This record gives sequence, structure tokens and C-alpha cells, in this order.
Amino acid sequence: MEARVAGVPEDEESGLLPRPSAAGRRPSAAAARRAPPQPVWATVDGPLGLPLEEAEGHARRFFLWGFACLPFLWAINCCYFWPVLRSPATSSSSAAFSQIRPYVVRSAIGFTIFSVVLLTWATTFIIGGERLFGPGWNDLVMYNVADKLGISGFMG
Repeated sequence: MEARVAGVPEDEESGLLPRPSAAGRRPSAAAARRAPPQPVWATVDGPLGLPLEEAEGHARRFFLWGFACLPFLWAINCCYFWPVLRSPATSSSSAAFSQIRPYVVRSAIGFTIFSVVLLTWATTFIIGGERLFGPGWNDLVMYNVADKLGISGFMG
């Protein structure tokens, strides 16, 4: 059983009633209506993520490593720093994101260009096939490599 504090109502002790401020009065209605400022988080995992000081280094590394034939790091950069990418450039949080935002926006542009090129290339081969490339198609496709090398005879 818990010990009760003498002179303090039970509701106030349990936290159901607001406690008086240091001056002995309750907070004003205007102060209660005003919402506290929202914390600014650069990553999607909020307070569990990186502080702003470390976030710039991670965003820069993801962006630069994306050029090393790892463009999916650009997509990861966009997803991880989604609050930076999503916040308007004119908002109050943009000042906090000013060093991170260029890397994330450039990663989004790079991944978009990579995706368009990859989808165009794949669509060309899927739809075009032998009609588009003619007899050279047999040299381009990979599914008949075993027949060319003569190693498919053991399968039947």
C-alpha cells in the first residue's frame, strides 16, 4: 500500500489534477491552449534517430556512395530522411535542415533518374525482344548461354 502525502488531495497525488505552479497558482488558460513547439527530427524514427549534427554526415555519405554503383542508397537516403524531404523549403524547420536538405534532394533526383533509365532499359528488352534486335538477339540474351556452351546436355 502506498503512503499518502498529508494535505494533498488524492486526485492531485495521482496526477489527475494539475499541480499549482511555483507561485502557488494554476497555469493560465492561454498558456494551456498554446501548444508547445514540435521537436524537429531529421529522420523517420524521430527521437530514436540521429541528432541533427550526425545526420548531415550520414546524408552526405549515402549521397556520395550512391555514385559508386549503389543507387539504392539514394532511395534509402530519401526514406530515412523523409521529414527533411517532405518539409517545405520555406518552413521554420528548413533552417534546421538547411545542411541536410541538398543531399537528400539530390539523392531523390539521382534515384529518379536511375529508376527511369533502368525501367526504360528493361522495357526495351522485354517488349522489343527479337523483333527489335533481329538476329543479334540470340547473342544478347542470357537464357541460352548453357546451350551455347554445351553444358545443358546432362539435363535430359
